[in-house]
Amino acid sequence: MRVLLALILILALGFGGWRIWQANQPDGSVVPPQDVVASEEPATQATDAAADAAADAAAVAADVAAEAVQASEEAGVAPVSEAAAEAEAAAEAALDAADRAADAAATAAEGASAPVTQAAQDAAQAANDAAAATDQAATAAVAATRIQSLLTPEGFDADQVTRIIDGAAIGDAQKATLKRLVETAGNNPDLLRQALDQVKAVMP
Repeated sequence: MRVLLALILILALGFGGWRIWQANQPDGSVVPPQDVVASEEPATQATDAAADAAADAAAVAADVAAEAVQASEEAGVAPVSEAAAEAEAAAEAALDAADRAADAAATAAEGASAPVTQAAQDAAQAANDAAAATDQAATAAVAATRIQSLLTPEGFDADQVTRIIDGAAIGDAQKATLKRLVETAGNNPDLLRQALDQVKAVMP
């Protein structure tokens, strides 16, 4: 559920970043000197909003990456570990984007009109980058938690577990043994738990 909420938040952040970006695109008009000061404030506000959006996205990315890592530790198998590593890398990218957005906001607070406008655009782009990285982190986290769930009696799906075994870096004979073990356990939760524990113990 937390990952689903994270995905919803990511979509909202991405849309907000896009709106900020669109609002600050140059339209080719010349701003009269008397309007320069007046134009700085909206641009600065847009820059701050983009920086906040990027920071929120990075926080979500860090959260879902932590969930993926937890799932990896509980499952202890390569597919989950790989998804968790991808989520962590995406979270780092989101944090970097948030840093860029914060730097742009600082520039806007100190600069003249032209730097402020550019800073707003830089911050909006950084917010979009952070949202995209967070989306990637959430997708990887969903994959990690899904695989982790499949390797429990409660979330067991025979076809999906068979695919996981087939994709494991183990010998064909060992794959066949694991698949027979899982199939034999059937719908008995205790036997199935033992069989899935065997799968996790053998898989890299």
